[in-house]
Amino acid sequence: MNGIKLWGYRIFAVVLIISVYTAIKAFKKNNSKIVMKSLAIVPVYLVGLFIVMIGYNLIFVRGSELDKQKDYIKTNIDFTKTAYDINIEEKTLESTGTITDKEAEENQDIITNIPVITEEVAKNNLLQTQTSTGYYTYNKAKAAIYNGMITYVAGRELDSSHATDEYTHGYGVVITSGAETDEAGNIKYISRDFENESIKEPRIYYGVENKGAIVAPNGKGEFDYPKTIVESAMYNYQGDGGLSLGVLDKLCVSIKEGNLSILLSNSNSKIITNRNVIKRAQKILPYLMYDEEPYLIITDNGELYWIVDAYTISNEYPYSQKTKVAYSNETKELNYIRNSVKVVINAFDGDTKFYITDKTDPIAMVYKKMYKSLFVEEIPEEISKKFVYSEFLYDIQANVLNLYHAVSPDVLYRANDVWEIASYSNLITKTVGAKMKPCYTMVNMEDDENSTLGLVISYNMQGKESLNAYLVGTVENGKNKLSLYKFSGDSTVLGPMQLDSLIEQDETISKEISSLNVTGTKITKEMIIVPIENTLLYVVPIYQTSLNETDSVPVLKKVVVASGNKLAIGDNLTKAIRNLLSPTSSVSVEVEDNGTIDGLIQSIIKANNNLTESNDSNNWEQIGRDIEALQTLIKQLETTRANNPEKPETSEGE
Repeated sequence: MNGIKLWGYRIFAVVLIISVYTAIKAFKKNNSKIVMKSLAIVPVYLVGLFIVMIGYNLIFVRGSELDKQKDYIKTNIDFTKTAYDINIEEKTLESTGTITDKEAEENQDIITNIPVITEEVAKNNLLQTQTSTGYYTYNKAKAAIYNGMITYVAGRELDSSHATDEYTHGYGVVITSGAETDEAGNIKYISRDFENESIKEPRIYYGVENKGAIVAPNGKGEFDYPKTIVESAMYNYQGDGGLSLGVLDKLCVSIKEGNLSILLSNSNSKIITNRNVIKRAQKILPYLMYDEEPYLIITDNGELYWIVDAYTISNEYPYSQKTKVAYSNETKELNYIRNSVKVVINAFDGDTKFYITDKTDPIAMVYKKMYKSLFVEEIPEEISKKFVYSEFLYDIQANVLNLYHAVSPDVLYRANDVWEIASYSNLITKTVGAKMKPCYTMVNMEDDENSTLGLVISYNMQGKESLNAYLVGTVENGKNKLSLYKFSGDSTVLGPMQLDSLIEQDETISKEISSLNVTGTKITKEMIIVPIENTLLYVVPIYQTSLNETDSVPVLKKVVVASGNKLAIGDNLTKAIRNLLSPTSSVSVEVEDNGTIDGLIQSIIKANNNLTESNDSNNWEQIGRDIEALQTLIKQLETTRANNPEKPETSEGE
């Protein structure tokens, strides 16, 4: 079909030239009749080409469209996987069901680091409880490993709305536990004091909140941090950042920034500009797309660095599937993205370095050749080991994998193996489920003895609720690594929506949760799915938030855990796990490998249409596969209807 179209357009170009030439020649001779005939050739040809293409499609393509398109579909699959860096091996797992005491004991480093406190809860706590100390704000609480524990690290940045001549910088970090709370269920702080001996230089002059140029040192002294309620420590900037400017240059910068203090600064002062780390990176290399959520790391030497993930993107990669992403308050369409560049910025002096982490990316390597002095060759290990997988990139890759996992052209053509990111309800009263968000948790990869921090998200087959696969994103030697695990076809793995239903149905567990839902409070929950060997551990932290307090924060009240066909609840994660492993304290449940009735009906209709198409094209091999698929779906529908009997209708007045 594409060949017919191509030759049709080539001939059209020749016809168009001849037509115009003939018309011009006739026009010069004032022969309007020939002019009209010459110009009429063009629309007549286009109509004829359209008829030929429709006829060719009906006669030669329609009956065996898959055979004609198979090579193109395979090319689309291969190029899409390369473009999104998802050309990964799909590993099959035999689900071992419920976690055992032995598995729990051997994986204590993972279990004790399950984040029952989410990033959002940690950030809300910081904004409510920590901003009263000075003029500080917390833009992001990022998951990190600190002293072997999963934590959230948040830079204590100066709120830009309070920036003055004396208030120039933030100070240090606040570190909270992701896996532990105090006895009341409140967030547990690991480090929140201003004096932290492990951080060599705590002052943050460059960050996410920093806006506008400042003068430092300014001759008056800069507010450093509060010693007491009435006394503050002072500081004079001694870093290498900033510019030493003459009077004329100061005048120009002063006008640009709208800051008279720059012009009036003394000769020993420096003018520190471009302090926002994202805009700083964009100024240096504007051709990349920069992650809108940089994160702060603490090196073993006690230095603070901002990590900005940078992406090479394109919308013109051949044969690759296009996707739409939300970025900078707009929607971008692209069909190629790689997180090939990491930008590392010193929080104190603004020293900025660009590193290439993926040398298979042709776009990044072109930039490297163009700007030879910009890119630094080797990333220091003390920095690279702190990298975490980009959540922005992971979201895109996870959604593309809905279709482009280990799939063959005929399966993709018929959409017989479409996945969906699993859904769940974050409210106690079950509502329509929302797609799960990827979660940072500790994972133990097959080829690594030690557990590491990774992103995890789970999939179910379209029209089903039970899980069939999960995706893990980790960083290995400073480079992103994706691993895709799929459960074997005969495995029945609990899905999040099914777990929601089981929690509601169990009288003991639902009663404990309902007791928290008192007047003036709101009950919410999250769900974390953690791979442990060949099974999954589901952790559902339940929070209570007071609605009558302006500065109220979510408090962890209960934790529900599940694995295989067992369910348990506890006041915290430790107690919940203990109850899960106890035969007397856990609840046995039955997990059915079913889907929604509506979803299965739609799948059956689609499978029947596929079978009709195979019959029309006399593709006997495909006919056999389609019959088998149709029979499987019908059996699943019968099972689902048997497990969900319809309520008998009642007449009015009964």
